[in-house]
Amino acid sequence: MLEKWFEKNGYVAKWCTGMLSAQETLSDSTYDIVLSDLRLPDGDGIMLLNWLNERQLSVPVIIMTGYGEIQTAVSAIKLGAFDFLEKPINPSILAQKIEAAFNEKKTEKSIQKKQTKDIKKEDKKKNTVEGRSTLSTRMYSFINTVAPTQMAVMIIGESGTGKEHAARMIHERSTRADGPFIAVDCGGLSTELAPSELFGHKKGSFTSAIEDKTGFFAEANGGTLFLDEVGNLPYGVQMQMLRTLQEKKIRPVGSASDLDVDVRIVTATNENLEKAIADGTFREDLYHRLNEFMIEVPALRNCKDDIPLYAEHFVAEANTELDKKIKFISAKVFSRLETYSWPGNLRELRNVIRRSVLFSNGDTITLESLPFLSDKTVESNKETDVSLNVSPEEEKEKIMLALEKTKGNKSKAAILLRIDRKTLYNKINKYGL
Repeated sequence: MLEKWFEKNGYVAKWCTGMLSAQETLSDSTYDIVLSDLRLPDGDGIMLLNWLNERQLSVPVIIMTGYGEIQTAVSAIKLGAFDFLEKPINPSILAQKIEAAFNEKKTEKSIQKKQTKDIKKEDKKKNTVEGRSTLSTRMYSFINTVAPTQMAVMIIGESGTGKEHAARMIHERSTRADGPFIAVDCGGLSTELAPSELFGHKKGSFTSAIEDKTGFFAEANGGTLFLDEVGNLPYGVQMQMLRTLQEKKIRPVGSASDLDVDVRIVTATNENLEKAIADGTFREDLYHRLNEFMIEVPALRNCKDDIPLYAEHFVAEANTELDKKIKFISAKVFSRLETYSWPGNLRELRNVIRRSVLFSNGDTITLESLPFLSDKTVESNKETDVSLNVSPEEEKEKIMLALEKTKGNKSKAAILLRIDRKTLYNKINKYGL
C-alpha cells in the first residue's frame, strides 16, 4: 500500500521484505529516505538503524510503530532515527514528515558546503601575506572600506605590484564573494573581437561565430569583473562598456535583445588615464564611471619594511614548488634585498627568491645563490618619492617639488603625490601656489 502511495506521489520506492534484504539494497544503491517498520521478520528497525550508523550512512530513517511501541520509537530517535509514525499511517502526516526530512538534509548539505568554503578561505588566508608598512596598511584599510559596497574601484600602481591580488581581496571581502571572479587582460582584446569577448555573440553573427558564445560580463554575473590594464580597452568598445555599466544590460553581437547583468567592476592600470583622456584615447565619462573609488598599490621600494615578510613567504612557496627545504635567509641577503630599487616590484622579488631557493645547497639563502641585482638603491629613489604621506607642514613643499619635477603638469604631479587631480587643485589654491 505504501509503495503504491509513493509512486502515486512522484517518488521512486523500493520495497524490501526484511532487514537483510534492506541491508543488501542499501549497500548497492543510494536512497534519500528509509521508512522502516519497528518489527521485521528477521530483526527490527533498531538493528537496521545500528547497521546504518556503523557504516556511517547518513540517510534519514522514519520508524513505523504500533500504538504500544511509542517508548521503543523514542529510543530509536535517540539512536539517530529522524522521526516515527504511528500505524495506521496517515498519508498527510507521512508527507509532512518526508518533506521535513528532505528539508533537514538540504540544510545539512548547505552547512557542510559553507564549512567547506570557510575551510578553503582559511587555507587561502594561510597562503597569503599582507604587508605591514604604513602604505600597505593604508591600502588594506581602503580595501576593507570599499569591499562591502557596490562601488566601481580603480586600482593604480606600477607593473608587478599585485593589482590583481588587491582586486581579488576586494571580491573576497565583498557581498559577492560566493559569485564568480572573472579577470580580463584588456591588452589582449583586439578592436574586432573585444565586443564578442566582453558581451558574447550569437551563432552566425560573423564568419567565425560557429556557435553561441557567453561573454565575460555574463560569466561574471552575480560576481566581480576585473579589467586589468583598462587603458588598453579599444576606444570603439568604450561606449558599449559605458552603456552596459549605466543600464546593467548587455547585448551580445548579433542579438536583437538585451540581457540583464549584475556585475561589479574593478579595474587596474599602470598608465596615466587622465593623459589618455587628454590625448583622446580614453573616454572621460567612462573614466569617471570606473573611478568611483581609487586605491593605489604602493611600489615595493616605498615599502622596504615589508620585504623580509614577503621574502619569507616566497621562500615557503618556492620550497613547496621546488621540493626544497630552505629555512633561513642570511642577514647580508636581507640587506641586499632592502637596498635594491625593485623596478619589477613584488613580481621581481618573487622571481629572485625562487631562483635563490633553486640554487641554494644548504638550508640558507646566501649572497652566492642570489642572482645579480643592479646597484640602484632605495636611497637613490627617495628624491623621486614625493608622496603626500607626510606631516601637514611638509605638504606644501612636497606639492611644489612634484610640480617642479613634472614642469607644472598637474595630472602627472597628482600621480606622483598619489592623490586625484581635484584634490591637488584644492591644495594648490589652499597654499596659493
